[in-house]
Amino acid sequence: MAAVSHALAARHGVDAELTLEAESITSRILAEVDCLPSVAARAWRWAPEMEEIAATLRSTGLPPDLAEAGATVLRHWTADKDRFDLPLEKVLAHLHTPDDQD
Repeated sequence: MAAVSHALAARHGVDAELTLEAESITSRILAEVDCLPSVAARAWRWAPEMEEIAATLRSTGLPPDLAEAGATVLRHWTADKDRFDLPLEKVLAHLHTPDDQD
């Protein structure tokens, strides 16, 4: 994902800005599971943005697969829109397809 991001930024002449922005990121998102209910509650607005990113990547000859997959994952949380009260277990359960929940 980082390589595709840098390729797209370079194509649009903003690669230095992307690198500068990336250097300021100190997040440990994978370790911060308590934020996932908040992510799920706001996913409804990010899925369409990921689809736009996929279209942009496709139009510049870059692979859109990761952005499309991101949109797919975020759509699993559509029903969680603005539900900041959901427990982590429920948020994670919503990522499963109906066949996986047996």
